[in-house]
Amino acid sequence: MQGNLDSQSNATLSSAVEGTTTIISIVPEGTIVEAGDVVCELDSSSLREKAKQQEITVTQADAALAQAIEALEIQKKQNESDIAAAELKWDLAKLDLEMYTKGEYPQLEKQLNGSVALAEEELLRVQENQTFTQEQVKKGYRTQNELDAARIAVKQAELKLQGAREELKVLVDFTKRRTEAELRANDKEFELELERTKLKAKAAQTQYEKDVEARKLTYEVELERFEDNKAQIEACVLKAPQKGEVVYASMSGSRRSSEPVNIEEGATIRERQAIINLPDVTQMKVDCRIHESLIGSVRKGLPARIRIDAYPGQYFNGVIKTVSSVPMAGSWPNTDLREYSTEIHLTDEVEKIRKLRPGLTAQVEILVDNRQDVLQVPIQSIVTVAGKQFSFVINKQGRPERRDVKIGESNQSHVEILDGIEAGEQVVLNPQSRFEDEINELKAQLASEKGDGLSDLQTPPVSQEEEKPKAKPDKEAAKGPPAGGFDPAAIISRLDKDGDGEISKEEAPAQMKERFDSMDSNKDGKISKAEFSAAPRRR
Repeated sequence: MQGNLDSQSNATLSSAVEGTTTIISIVPEGTIVEAGDVVCELDSSSLREKAKQQEITVTQADAALAQAIEALEIQKKQNESDIAAAELKWDLAKLDLEMYTKGEYPQLEKQLNGSVALAEEELLRVQENQTFTQEQVKKGYRTQNELDAARIAVKQAELKLQGAREELKVLVDFTKRRTEAELRANDKEFELELERTKLKAKAAQTQYEKDVEARKLTYEVELERFEDNKAQIEACVLKAPQKGEVVYASMSGSRRSSEPVNIEEGATIRERQAIINLPDVTQMKVDCRIHESLIGSVRKGLPARIRIDAYPGQYFNGVIKTVSSVPMAGSWPNTDLREYSTEIHLTDEVEKIRKLRPGLTAQVEILVDNRQDVLQVPIQSIVTVAGKQFSFVINKQGRPERRDVKIGESNQSHVEILDGIEAGEQVVLNPQSRFEDEINELKAQLASEKGDGLSDLQTPPVSQEEEKPKAKPDKEAAKGPPAGGFDPAAIISRLDKDGDGEISKEEAPAQMKERFDSMDSNKDGKISKAEFSAAPRRR
């Protein structure tokens, strides 16, 4: 089977610079580099200028953030001061109310009650003095003037008592109510003022906090841009992630042009464009596909022999590393083809592998079983009829005779003989075309013995569409399909897409295309059944 060489460890260095840039320097292709070596430098002049401008923007954003944080702290202190002042006013208002109701008013009430009591005592005294003076006047001891003076004193005492009582009444009935109402109103007002102060302080602080948050976000965005600029500058220097050989990547220039972009100094490189492939040529592998009919014999760990087209006289050793668990669909027009992706690692010494290059074509032979002294014959010499195997062997008289044979393991070209043929005997290839009558009689005989009227030929299964009759170009194609696993008519019928009875190079599968010219003996650009049948003898 055919495959392609590749490195087991293949790193690709691509441009991570946004937009486009230019290659300033690049190591020569084929250079062996170590991990960490600089392999390519891109132009970073515009990025460095942009980074300087962005650094200024970051500094300005940092200063604005610091100012916003300081303004927030000042507002917090101002809020504490305003709230403390409002709380003090409320406390003083509550204290004024308590002081009046429990201190000032009782004191004034006592004073006025005392004044009333004194006025009443004074009135009794002057009234007694008036009575005494009046008795003395009657006896002639006092004058009328003294009696008039005593009478005026009583009148003054009565007026004074009346004034004291009126003042006490005003205090109890009016002054107390008014003062208490005013003080309670002040108490409530300062309580509400404290709540308003707290709300204003909270709103002002929230505004400054949001400003700080906005300034901080702006600073972080600008800083991130600055860090991106520095990262872009660092991305202009490409370093080897592993040891390997420098291989320039080749890509198409644009959607409108299929011409490849040359990787060289001065070349314009776009973002994510591959610049250098860095395969480790000391560790190589072969990627190939195995047909579904052979996958049952293939497993991980089997040894393989590899022949490289670039080194035709030399073989390389390998081992199967992975076999995919799901098949890969074939490409058009062979969409029904099912193959399994297989990876084979080369196991030869480093010096032998080092001369290989990724992309070389390789022919792979997988060693499924290795046995000594095995008798085998070409697979085209075996006919299977009704589950039994036969071969036509040249006897001592030089004539072909039919023999029952017992077969064992087989590969793509030969089958193991367990019994029926001796070493050194000659067998007839393609007996189906040479002994058709005898084989048909044998089929009829065995079918009669089985009682089902059917023959059991080992031919590839065909779909319903392939079973439809198609045009056959000659009498040879009208014959029944040969047994033994190699049926040219069935294969041609399956591959013949245009129904002309022959296979063109466009209709041939990939493996047949490699040998198409050698199989096309008359060089007409098509392979007939006769050419296809004769092809195995020319291998």
